[in-house]
Amino acid sequence: MRYELKRNTKGMITQCDTNADGGNIYAQREEINKQALANLERSTPGKLGELSNLQIFNFSFTDTGWSPGSSVLIQEYNTSVTTGNVTNCIMFGVDSLASKAQYFNLVDLQIDLFTDTQNGRIESESYIEWYILENIVGSTTSLGRKIPRRNPIFGADSSATFDFTTTGAKQEYQYISVPITQSSNPINTIMPKGIRCSGIALKTIRIVSSVGIDWSNVSFNVMAQVDTTSVSSTY
Repeated sequence: MRYELKRNTKGMITQCDTNADGGNIYAQREEINKQALANLERSTPGKLGELSNLQIFNFSFTDTGWSPGSSVLIQEYNTSVTTGNVTNCIMFGVDSLASKAQYFNLVDLQIDLFTDTQNGRIESESYIEWYILENIVGSTTSLGRKIPRRNPIFGADSSATFDFTTTGAKQEYQYISVPITQSSNPINTIMPKGIRCSGIALKTIRIVSSVGIDWSNVSFNVMAQVDTTSVSSTY
């Protein structure tokens, strides 16, 4: 760094930086290194930043009670549960039944089907439906319950041959459908912030294959993607 003497507006002569080295990076290396080391030692991300706000909850499931040999698998779960705890569910941010789950914004849900004994094509009408869950206030377990609709709806038909179902343990609660044959099902495409929930529970599995399959040997790998910045203990 170089300097020169200059007279300021008050007539005083002072020493000033001429910046003759043009802000040479090598002349500033020591200070830059100090700042980089300080950033690395910080408990929260600093200049380096977060790599991503995305976290993936990975899990798999199978049911050895599914019938072998059929080309169609249709199963329903939590069919009678209303205000109580669900079963066959995954709760976020918790590692035991004794703790309460955490809420996240669910932004994507992907499912892969895996079997090591049969080769068959999964048809496009295959899907899995999931209830979205919330914590139960006062409950002693982490198991959640289905999130009901926040606003009422009403369905009317004009003949005796058609009927809308809007109530009951299946249709009075919010759920989402995930196609099996699609590589990704980004929820935030239509909902930028995702779906707020503390977990998901199985509602319906409907898989159609081009050949008969031993479904008791099939497992589903699930990738639930959430926004880590959205985590909290409340809805």
